[in-house]
Amino acid sequence: MTQETPPGQHPGIQARSTALIGSREFRDDYLDFLAARAGKTVYLKPYHGNSGDGLIWKGNELLIQRFGLVRVLDPGKASVILWPGGNPTMWNWNVDEWEDCWKRWPDAEFVVGPATFHGNLHRWRERLSSSKGNITALFARDRASYATLAGLGLPLSTHLAMAHDPALHLRDSAWIREIRAGASEDYILAAFRNDHEAARRLPEQKGLFRRWPFSAIHERRLAKMVRCFDLERIDLVKALSPSPLPLMYEDVALRSFESFVEKVSRAAILHTDRLHTMILGVLLGKRVAAHPTSYAKLEEVYHHSMADWAEVKFHP
Repeated sequence: MTQETPPGQHPGIQARSTALIGSREFRDDYLDFLAARAGKTVYLKPYHGNSGDGLIWKGNELLIQRFGLVRVLDPGKASVILWPGGNPTMWNWNVDEWEDCWKRWPDAEFVVGPATFHGNLHRWRERLSSSKGNITALFARDRASYATLAGLGLPLSTHLAMAHDPALHLRDSAWIREIRAGASEDYILAAFRNDHEAARRLPEQKGLFRRWPFSAIHERRLAKMVRCFDLERIDLVKALSPSPLPLMYEDVALRSFESFVEKVSRAAILHTDRLHTMILGVLLGKRVAAHPTSYAKLEEVYHHSMADWAEVKFHP
């Protein structure tokens, strides 16, 4: 099995392995991989996600163009099926789509761009290890995810490497510069999630609660718990960021991509437990306060890719 040394500990860094983000040049093995496939056809695989995943998509589009790959819309004509990255192992439908790719296009290279690999929800480890697909490369966007991949015992033909979230390559893009130039400070934005990745998880339906009418009781119970969580977060944000500006409390990553970007661009201060809401806030020069999820996703990406150039205040 190929086990790449994490960035910063490898003496032989090639020029194409680096990217300039702002004033910082850093190692990124994902760039090597893309550069080596210049001229090849690539299908950028859509997946179910929120508008934060739109930043990942946009970053990949920029890199595909930069390194001269040929983008195709027919996966049957692609030599590379590229899963853009994100956090696929936490969501069953994403692992299901991995298996669909392996079945439908077994001869194409299957690549997962810089992603989080965590836990073993939906038995993704076993499903990945037993795959008959042509899994060429898996890129981890944090050290904990890299350690997870390295411990799977995957075949030597599967390249494992560290990389940086593709959204970070948008930092000096014309797109970000234009949005940043028109940004404003209209409110305090509190953007928190309420799914199974949240720091405080909602109880699942079990036993009788799976059946009607008990399922309705469960839904009412969940709604009450969400309201309590929301009120606690609102009080916390007000205490941490006292301001005469109005407070906008909304998980804006669930809006359309364009609306998501606009809402973040109008924030004076941003509180969030969503990784790409945090990243967008940083790219737009916002004051960003990060809050924990059920595991250290934001912290891991921040310390691997952003700590020496981005200011984010983490709250316990």
